[in-house]
Amino acid sequence: MRCKRCLNDETVRGISFDSSGVCNFCRNYEKIGAQLEDENALHQLFQERVDAVRGKHRYDAALGISGGKDSEFVLHELVRKHGLHVCTFTLDNGFLSKEAKKNIDKTVRTYGVDHEYITFDRAMQQRQYHYSMKHFLVPCIACSYTGYAAMINYAVKVDAGMCVHGRSPEQMLRRYGNDVFTRFVDMGLKSIHEIDIAESYAGLLESVREKVDEGIYNDIRSIAFDGVDGIEFREFVPYFLYYRYDEKEIVRFLKEETGWTPPEDYNHYDCSIHNATKYIYQCAEGRPHRLPEISVLIRMGMMSREEALEMLEQEQMVEKPKEELKELCRYAKVSPTILLAKAELYKRKRK
Repeated sequence: MRCKRCLNDETVRGISFDSSGVCNFCRNYEKIGAQLEDENALHQLFQERVDAVRGKHRYDAALGISGGKDSEFVLHELVRKHGLHVCTFTLDNGFLSKEAKKNIDKTVRTYGVDHEYITFDRAMQQRQYHYSMKHFLVPCIACSYTGYAAMINYAVKVDAGMCVHGRSPEQMLRRYGNDVFTRFVDMGLKSIHEIDIAESYAGLLESVREKVDEGIYNDIRSIAFDGVDGIEFREFVPYFLYYRYDEKEIVRFLKEETGWTPPEDYNHYDCSIHNATKYIYQCAEGRPHRLPEISVLIRMGMMSREEALEMLEQEQMVEKPKEELKELCRYAKVSPTILLAKAELYKRKRK
């Protein structure tokens, strides 16, 4: 079954359909759709956050950069458009590509901002990845939860007024209403006077606790609170919630104005195992993993269903990324043969 509005089908985790054949993700989007179209109001919400922190901390904002197009563009916007005093950091999980590092180092020199590479305890990270691969088949759950905790923690440690990130709308909204990131979106769409950051983060931690075992939860919690107990947390601010996202324009601007030099396939080139996770997802779900993201583009009126179907077809992986799979499985201490067999079994059970 496929949603009557978007392209989501029964393979999407957490999906349900109403009597009209519309999926719950489309219905959830209806609750915030009008607000996401009011650009003036969104700009005011971001400006409110800027006004609340400007000049009141060591840095106005901390920004995580990966060497990818989105975070690089957000850095330009924060420094040159909004005039903020920004520090940057990169979460190096062991899979940061050499090409990404080159772009990161060049970018921080261009904008003259402070930058730091953050690494994690290897044993802890391998434990996280092994758990995520065992229970979810891919490392993305561990990577994202650990990343959110580390970014929020970092903003407090360096005394930045807020922590900004560059996730695209389709990344933020692909499972809106049914994932941990939903709370970040809901916070961001409210006035700063309407949100309680400490309470919201406590709720986020409880959401994480429901999805992982106690040991993994404790790892994530320890990262969030490392050295910052008793200090007020800072908001995790999604820049592209407030400003229009145009991938082609972002890439054009970066190449022409900043000297950003990614490979031809620039999407997720910063992660050396991205194709491996993409392939595992496809094996388990029986279709390209970007389906929920592409469905967001339909909801936002950025493309038609026909255009989306064409994009979905282009996302189909034909060849197995053998070396990337080996790299990932070696690090996470799982067998690639068993992993892909589990993915196939998962797909069969869903049919």
